[in-house]
Amino acid sequence: MTNSGFASLVRRELPLFAVSISVLSWGAGPLIIRGISASTPTITITRLALSIPIMSAIAWRTGGRLNLSLLRATALPGIFFFSSMALSFESLRQTSIANQTLIGALSPALILLLAPKFLNETVKKSQVVLAVVGLGGISLVVLGASNGGGASLYGDLLALCAMAMWSTYIVITKLRRNAGVNSWAYLAGNFTWSVFYCIPWAFVVGFELGDFDRNDWVLMCIMVIAQGITAHGLHAWSLKHIDATFASLMTLGCPVISATGAYLIYHEQLSTMQIIGGAVVLGALAGVSVLATNSQKLKRELAEVII
Repeated sequence: MTNSGFASLVRRELPLFAVSISVLSWGAGPLIIRGISASTPTITITRLALSIPIMSAIAWRTGGRLNLSLLRATALPGIFFFSSMALSFESLRQTSIANQTLIGALSPALILLLAPKFLNETVKKSQVVLAVVGLGGISLVVLGASNGGGASLYGDLLALCAMAMWSTYIVITKLRRNAGVNSWAYLAGNFTWSVFYCIPWAFVVGFELGDFDRNDWVLMCIMVIAQGITAHGLHAWSLKHIDATFASLMTLGCPVISATGAYLIYHEQLSTMQIIGGAVVLGALAGVSVLATNSQKLKRELAEVII
């Protein structure tokens, strides 16, 4: 393979790989949150505050700057970013993991509805079919869990609001990335605004770093690096190179990862229904990836013909 051919392969496959890493990291998120004993406001503001200097340093190294223009561009998405995080964390404490995971997995369906109008993306029938198949597989994963109970209408509503906030954030992020905003600077701006939005809520509801023990600090550092920096950074970067619909469909793999991690770490048993559902989701994700790869290949071939 020539150097140009290898470079073309990297450009084509790297965004897909980046999204896959993000999905893997986000799938592990509930496992980490479950192990932290501190309150939701304490977890939220600490994670955001620790991420700002790291993300700002990465932005500076990659040519981005946390300037006034960037802060203006991130003021609005920062609201949705913070809201989705806070609501998601709290919903995990107010309702069952099964309900929270299933409701959160509705995000790709909402983005499929928003993308044609706001992003001018074409939603194919095959994508809709694979989304339905993937959601069906997720239903098997979460409904097949052996530990029942713990659900509440309040917690379910929090999860629903978190899903809506996250979907809106993805659409705005895609628009910002299409406009050429540096992905790492964009996230640094979002984190900065999120801390600003979080402070009043945290002090009203309750914030105390003394709630953290040594184990909590270890898990928090893992969360900052894995979810806060790596997952969000790679996901925001990839949105300039792939459709938001594809990126959102890939997140259907998160519940499968969470269920598998719960089995390996917390020794939660996986039922036959969950295993079948996981296989269905992975099959749907494989179909989404193949469609995305073939679509990019077709675009390149058409460009070559036109040239």
